[in-house]
Amino acid sequence: MSAEYLIHFSDGSTDGPYTEEDLLDMVDADELSAGAICEDTATGKRMRVRQLFQVIPPAPVSGKNAAAGLESPPPAAAPAKWIPAPLPEEPVTPVPAPPRARTWYKGHPSLLNYPISLLLSAALAAAGWYAGRWDGTYLATGWIAGCAVLAVMLLIRSSSEYSVTNRRVEARNGLLSKSSKEIRMADIRSINVGKTGLKGLLGVGTVIFSSSGGTEEDVVFHQIPRAHAVKGLVRSLQDRPE
Repeated sequence: MSAEYLIHFSDGSTDGPYTEEDLLDMVDADELSAGAICEDTATGKRMRVRQLFQVIPPAPVSGKNAAAGLESPPPAAAPAKWIPAPLPEEPVTPVPAPPRARTWYKGHPSLLNYPISLLLSAALAAAGWYAGRWDGTYLATGWIAGCAVLAVMLLIRSSSEYSVTNRRVEARNGLLSKSSKEIRMADIRSINVGKTGLKGLLGVGTVIFSSSGGTEEDVVFHQIPRAHAVKGLVRSLQDRPE
C-alpha cells in the first residue's frame, strides 16, 4: 500500500490525501511548489516536497549538428524530472542490554533430610571400630560400608539442585535424566515456607514458589537449610529496580 499525504497551506487549511504519484503529477504541472508542506497520514510526519522528492536535471544537449559539423541553435531546455527520494532514516535508539544473570543462591536438600542414612553410616563405622579391636578386617569392613552408605546418600542428595538468580528460580532433579522447573522472578506471586519437627527448629524447610496467588506449586525447594533466608532473598531481588 502506497503512502498518502495531506498538503498543508499557509492559511491552515489542508487538501488531500494524495499518493506520491498524485504529488509528482502536481509538481510536474507546476500546481505544487517544492516548498509546500506535506504530511504522511500514516506517521503524521511533516516534510517539504523537496524532501520527499528529488529533481533529476535535464541531460545537456550539444549545440553542434553532429552530421554537418555546424553550429545549430540551442534546443529548448528539457523540463526537470521529479522522482521519489529516500527519506533520511530516523536515528535508532540503542536498546540497553539486559543485566547479566547472577547466581545468588545454589544449594541441595539438607543433610538432616537423610537421618536414616546418617545413622546407618555412623553405626557401621562404630561397629567396625569396635570389632576392629580384635580383628583389623572388621575395622576396614565397617569403615568401608559406612563410607559407601554415606557416598550413596550424598549422590542422591546431589540429584536435587536448587538455584536463585536475578532472573529466575529453578529446581533440577534427577541422576541420569535431568528434569527442571523454573519460574521468572517477575512472575512469582507467592512464596510459602513449610517447616516440621526438629528439622524445622533447625531452620530446614520446604520453599514453594507460585506464579499465582493460589496453592499451585510451580517450583519447590525441598527441605533446604535456612528456608526463610532463601524466601527473603527472592523477595529482595523482586523489589530491586531494573
